[in-house]
Amino acid sequence: MNANENAIREKMNLRALQEGVDLNAIKEGIETNVYCIPAGVKVTLHDHADKDEIFYCIKGSGFGVSEDGEVELNVGDTFVAPAGTMHALRSDEILFVAAILIPVNKIICHCKQVSFGDIRKAMAGGARTLEEIQEITGAGTGCGGCIEEVEKILSVACGCKGVSVEAIVNAVKDGADTIEKVGEVTGAGAGCGRCKALLQNIIDTKK
Repeated sequence: MNANENAIREKMNLRALQEGVDLNAIKEGIETNVYCIPAGVKVTLHDHADKDEIFYCIKGSGFGVSEDGEVELNVGDTFVAPAGTMHALRSDEILFVAAILIPVNKIICHCKQVSFGDIRKAMAGGARTLEEIQEITGAGTGCGGCIEEVEKILSVACGCKGVSVEAIVNAVKDGADTIEKVGEVTGAGAGCGRCKALLQNIIDTKK
């Protein structure tokens, strides 16, 4: 990279910071994986509430599945699943894809500018009801259009594995008293690991 390219990059980083975007933090948070989907297998529907996921077909063919339907994937095609979107992959033949997870902090309540991260932080601090989230973050106290999405977030403990808060509470009441034991019973915490603070709070409070 020459001096001119470095200067351009520095200007871009400075502008991003001025806009409240930390490009380095985003870069560090990006995850890349390569998956082989065997013929006839459908990946379980799941979502990443705080990450966009982009799939790139390397070899074979298949389909990206979302709430909006199916997208055909051939070599060179991409399938994008925005944060919070339930999605999966399926293939009638062997399929190889590269998957890129890009962290985002999706705004859930535009009236009060409350992000997904703000709500999850409140949950990790013990908030379990809509009223508690409203009191702590302000989400849902404006037009009310976000209440359904807030309630959906409240119901999920681990987005990667699709594990509900109720399932974690039941596991804890049945004797799972560590994150590792909860993971063995429910599968929660075995993905990106971002739910572990919430899991620990549920273990501590049993609710």
